[in-house]
Amino acid sequence: MGGLRRITVTLFLATAMVAIPVRGDTAIKVRKPVLLAPESSRPRPATRPRRGKDVFVGTVIFSRGGPVVAEIPGGAKPREWMVVFGQGMRRVGKAVVERELDKGVYLLKPAGRFSVSSGDRLARESEREAAARVIRTNRVPTYLEFLGFFPRSKYRPRIAREVFRLKMKESYPTFPGTTLEGRVRLAETVDRDLPLGQVLIKLDRFVIARTDDTGRFRIEGIPKLPVAVKLDLGIKDPRFQKARQVKVKLPADSFAEVQADIPVRVTPTVLVGEVRDERGAPLAGMEVWTSPYTMEVLSDEAGAFRISRRKVLTPGEGEPADRPLFGGDYQVFAYRKGYSVGRARVSAESYRENRVPPIRVERIDLAGEPVPDLDLDLAQHLTLGPAEVVPQGAGPRLNP
Repeated sequence: MGGLRRITVTLFLATAMVAIPVRGDTAIKVRKPVLLAPESSRPRPATRPRRGKDVFVGTVIFSRGGPVVAEIPGGAKPREWMVVFGQGMRRVGKAVVERELDKGVYLLKPAGRFSVSSGDRLARESEREAAARVIRTNRVPTYLEFLGFFPRSKYRPRIAREVFRLKMKESYPTFPGTTLEGRVRLAETVDRDLPLGQVLIKLDRFVIARTDDTGRFRIEGIPKLPVAVKLDLGIKDPRFQKARQVKVKLPADSFAEVQADIPVRVTPTVLVGEVRDERGAPLAGMEVWTSPYTMEVLSDEAGAFRISRRKVLTPGEGEPADRPLFGGDYQVFAYRKGYSVGRARVSAESYRENRVPPIRVERIDLAGEPVPDLDLDLAQHLTLGPAEVVPQGAGPRLNP
């Protein structure tokens, strides 16, 4: 052997430098491959799966500060994420599958900077971890990758809504597109004509249309979606509230004509207040009502009351016995046997909560004390038939 010769062996394995004796006193340095000891020859710490659900699917073969070569016997898909566990089954980071190098051997790219060593274990990224990751990324291709790996995920409705929102921001309106039309209709009986025009229509988070004078609306140009989605359809108007939840379904990879109505109720006009005695202590169980006449209510343990409906003495067939309260000038009365009659006045605005001044009553300690004269002619405020009589001094009684 003349002179020095360098012999190099390159493998995807760890290497060691050893001295090999040759002819004479000369020594040359040779890179000799060192095979990893079989796992069975050196017991590893017991696997500690996260919440008992992780399955270790592969092992790192080689890594040197960059791409990782790993053996995954069961196979993996491009763009699939793996969680890396180091010594003692300590989680050290994540890596994404780039491509297959050989049967069961894959090239992975670490996410971020962390130390990966030969023999580290791999587990597939859990559904929950993947959902959190893609929602942080908030990109349509990443969402679709997630649905490819987890087609029946419990997070699918959330992911589908996020895809819809991104597509709307990106390309609404687009033609041709999906069309959504319907109308807003009143779902309760009221005492006045309430116009349903100029009501703002919300689709998911988007205020997207306005009703005409008849309450009808039409939304055009919704872009084609890569995944089907169910969305809330609602309104934005201080006068009305949805009577029930309305959902619309937009199909995947096609345009559609979708119909949906939105039943609404009147936003309650509420009278709120409290009843107290002469010392300022709250009184529970006080009967509270108003003129013009409303439903009677009882004050609670804190002396508080809320009134938002008025009684209908002679409702039509199929009509409810009460209707929503509207704004106006009201006298509010409070009474219970053993107390004087308390009263207060309030000018209430429609579609909002109105605070009544505190109602004060005094204790009357008279045995057999009769119901006091309320000094209120209820017949002025009720529509009564000829046979109905309101005796002088009679107050309202709680509804059965």
